[in-house]
Amino acid sequence: MHITHLKLTEQLSPPPSREQLLNSLKPGQLLKATALSDNINGSVRLQIGVTKLIAQTQLAIKTGQQLTLSVEKAGELPELKLVTGRSLAEIQSTLLKSILPRQQPLTQLFQRFAELLSSPASRELPESLHQSIGQITQQLLTSARPELIQRLREGVSNSGLFSERSLLEGRPQAGDLKISLLQLLGVLKFTLGDRAGVASRFQLPQAAPQAPQPLGEAATRLLLDLAKQLDSGLARIETLQLNSLPQDDPSRQLWQFELPIRNADQTDLFTIFIKRQGTQENPDEEQIWSLTLRMNLAGLGPMRVQLRLQGKSISSLFWAEQSHTTQLLKRHTSQLKSAFEKAGLEVTQIKAYQGIPTEERELPSGLSLLDEKA
Repeated sequence: MHITHLKLTEQLSPPPSREQLLNSLKPGQLLKATALSDNINGSVRLQIGVTKLIAQTQLAIKTGQQLTLSVEKAGELPELKLVTGRSLAEIQSTLLKSILPRQQPLTQLFQRFAELLSSPASRELPESLHQSIGQITQQLLTSARPELIQRLREGVSNSGLFSERSLLEGRPQAGDLKISLLQLLGVLKFTLGDRAGVASRFQLPQAAPQAPQPLGEAATRLLLDLAKQLDSGLARIETLQLNSLPQDDPSRQLWQFELPIRNADQTDLFTIFIKRQGTQENPDEEQIWSLTLRMNLAGLGPMRVQLRLQGKSISSLFWAEQSHTTQLLKRHTSQLKSAFEKAGLEVTQIKAYQGIPTEERELPSGLSLLDEKA
């Protein structure tokens, strides 16, 4: 979808020189253009600002059509790319349709790591693969209370949700989950060689030409299964990224995180939803913050926590599937209330319920969630 070989034909007043026009084009620059003719035999007349041009393209362009063009290449023969007018919602929908069928919970991926490393066939695998898996596992947060509290912010930053942003800003986070999984996928692709079309959709850079290490049938099956699990785990992270993109309504924003947590020899998963909601007229006024945390911890069972914060008023609800966990929560509500008040918040309510709701239960209007200090 490129419009290439721009050729200057005539200019309106004031007439910039051809050199001035070409020098003003920079890669990445967006231009608004109007088609002055239909596309006839691969050529179309365009007007960009006060300048009329002839462009060569195979795109079906009609007279009067408004175009947004991106400068792909500057110089004597610039190349422009047509930027489609698809909305963010349309782009998200298209991507989600391709990703959703492949995604699987991240806990399955880390379970596969453990099974692979404990398999006798893993002795055939190269040491680089063992090291990559071990490094990713060690980077996870641990359920130990002091470390979990101290590193929670770091864990959210490294959840993979902000991978592309940190790369664009030139400050990739050490231990970023998505980047680490992509690096492991690169090692896996090199190890398997051409035995499977692994990771082709990620367009990973090719390793230096070298014969892959010979693998037995059992080891090959393990790695092919791991490649499938890696693709599913990355698809899950990408789904969360798409669902966390800025909303068309500036008064509303939702962020979704999944944090794998090391707990002894297993991996638990914290699912976190953070929502910001303001008013359409003034998004920054009287914002309501809400946080929902889902987890399933050994000894406590499935739990859901919901906090809502508006101004200085906070309210929190707890659900636990197991009765002894519910009773434990009820016995400690006074301690949580004191912690909120010590942080300068007005506690509206704190309640614990038996069971897990099938849908998000809303708190009374005007209340909302969240305090990391507590």
